[in-house]
Amino acid sequence: MPAHPEWRYLALGTGVAVAATATSGTFSRGLLPRSASDQAMVTAATAAYGMGVGTLAVSLIEACSELLIDARGTGDPDTVTLLTAGVLAAGGVVTSRLLPNDHSAPVPVAAASSAAFVLGGGSAIAALVLAADQGLRRVLGPGRHLAGIGAAATLGGGLASLRLAGDARRAAELGEALDERAVARPTGLRGALRSLGVGAAVGGGLVGLAAAEFGVAEGSTRVVSAMLGRSDRPVTPLVGHAVAAAALLPMGPIALDRVRRRMQHADDIVEPAYPEPPTSPSVTAGPSSLIAFDDIGKEGRRFVLMALSAEQISEVMGQPAIDPIRAVAGFDAAATAQARARLALDELEALGAYDRSVIVVAAPTGVGYVNYSFAEALEYLTLGDCAIVVPQYALVPSALALNQTRAGVALQEQVLAGIRDRIAALPEGHRPRLLQFGESLGAQVAMDVAAAGTHRFDELGLAAGLYLGTPFRTDLWQWWFEDPAAADPAGILGSVTRADAIPDLPAGVRHVQVIHDDDPINKFSYDGVVRAPWWMGPPATRPPLVPRETQFRPVVTFMLTLVDLKNGMDSKPGQFVRVGHDYRIELVDAIRHTFGLAATDEQVARVEQVLRDREREWAARRMVATRFASARNSVLGQLQKWGVDPTAVGLDDATAATLARGDLSGFLSKLGSSGPSA
Repeated sequence: MPAHPEWRYLALGTGVAVAATATSGTFSRGLLPRSASDQAMVTAATAAYGMGVGTLAVSLIEACSELLIDARGTGDPDTVTLLTAGVLAAGGVVTSRLLPNDHSAPVPVAAASSAAFVLGGGSAIAALVLAADQGLRRVLGPGRHLAGIGAAATLGGGLASLRLAGDARRAAELGEALDERAVARPTGLRGALRSLGVGAAVGGGLVGLAAAEFGVAEGSTRVVSAMLGRSDRPVTPLVGHAVAAAALLPMGPIALDRVRRRMQHADDIVEPAYPEPPTSPSVTAGPSSLIAFDDIGKEGRRFVLMALSAEQISEVMGQPAIDPIRAVAGFDAAATAQARARLALDELEALGAYDRSVIVVAAPTGVGYVNYSFAEALEYLTLGDCAIVVPQYALVPSALALNQTRAGVALQEQVLAGIRDRIAALPEGHRPRLLQFGESLGAQVAMDVAAAGTHRFDELGLAAGLYLGTPFRTDLWQWWFEDPAAADPAGILGSVTRADAIPDLPAGVRHVQVIHDDDPINKFSYDGVVRAPWWMGPPATRPPLVPRETQFRPVVTFMLTLVDLKNGMDSKPGQFVRVGHDYRIELVDAIRHTFGLAATDEQVARVEQVLRDREREWAARRMVATRFASARNSVLGQLQKWGVDPTAVGLDDATAATLARGDLSGFLSKLGSSGPSA
């Protein structure tokens, strides 16, 4: 017979208790502030995770208890189950203490330590739930189940309170103030309701997935038991959970691939604010270009249409300027990376890039984006005497382009090598400097051209490079972080947390990273599910802005870092702040110090201000154009339903284009002077 005939009920009670205990960890401070909705989301997800841990712990206890009873041939199921839970709890705690779990520990060792910690904790809570159940049975008899669930919830709440009190005490001992980085409260009733809705949706969805897994596991257990001729003595539920995992886990990668394929061109649209190709001969898709407007993606079209003119540069800098060059080797412009690299080189030639003093190869993010403010700051500081080329390697958001970065690195290398060779063929004294830029996923692509060591930067002819918010998965960064002498024997790569510290770097540094202490893109890692990250070491060793009282908890810490990852990229047009993954405030200083560009204090101040103004203006223009285009489409749809010719009410193509650009006054005056005839 099974060790305990009511394991489903005990699994539910244990799951409730573990869920309540685990959610206390979600109130720890992270790298960045969280909104109430964020908190609701991660707490709900952690509760669902806790339910799974509780169920798994009881299944493990049940399997071990049954083996013991079968081996002995007799034994009280309650006693054996309780003792088994106690032994598994003690074994888990001891194992997790003996096995190291820090950044220096191998991932398998850290994973074993985390598994022991999680299952040991789950078994300990299961032992308490089992003991409470046995007590309630003696008092209430068979009808104890509801009271048992209440007791389990109370137990979990008590354990959660103890954890929260311990976190607060640790923070006080370390002198940490629970400031604005703590969880933000919802603003008003609407905010509270929205947070509750988010939590309910996330929790409900995860519970639904858990229910599906439980159903598959239950069915699999029955099928396997029947196949083994054990219908009267079913196999352990662990067998069913293993079958369910094997069946359900492959669905994640399949779904992700489908999403990536659907988004490959979903965002590749011609925006109302950028409806026509540029007329400047200095940019891609203009009169001198070899590449079509439709082949450079939404971000490419923005990039070339937002290029500064010589007049705009002179107005800000107070000096004569020339038109800068912006080239985009569009992802859709060629079928292969090699062909795209060749096209990029031909495009630079066609636009006259080698007549400029500076050529920058800017590695984009996955969607093909390069920071507009970077391009503008460079154009101001060089008085337009520059060319920027963007080799696109994907057209999807960076989160979906992670498996395409190697192709991006290969493309970046080919473009750099081609420009290097072309520059070498020029007469001395007429050779532009070759520079490199990358931000976020673009920084990974740009830096990893030197994954074999920083000597590759020199071999590719680079005079300097600027890398903002280097992602954790960058090969060169990981090697350089662990062993800088091996990765960078010449000492040409440096890192600062703010751009105004670049002049303090050693004289030989020509490639500069700017990485904020609270940037989650740099500190996130996949192994954070089971292994404590480097920035969560002993409190005294943690970087500034990393909470010193926060403890690593498997899975829970990873989910909090995922929320930080989302919030790290939050920004508002024209508001440049030194927070998370927002590096706009660093751009002017980073460019002029790293690339050696001179400017007066007055010029720097004007550039800083105009960058903010232009970003706000462009954002407003995009918003207005999009809203008017949406309204126009709605109007045209309604007129079509009524059978009315749009031109009869003044909505011809020219007027529609004017409306899309946000000019409403002309249309209204025309509409008012041409009402229906009598």
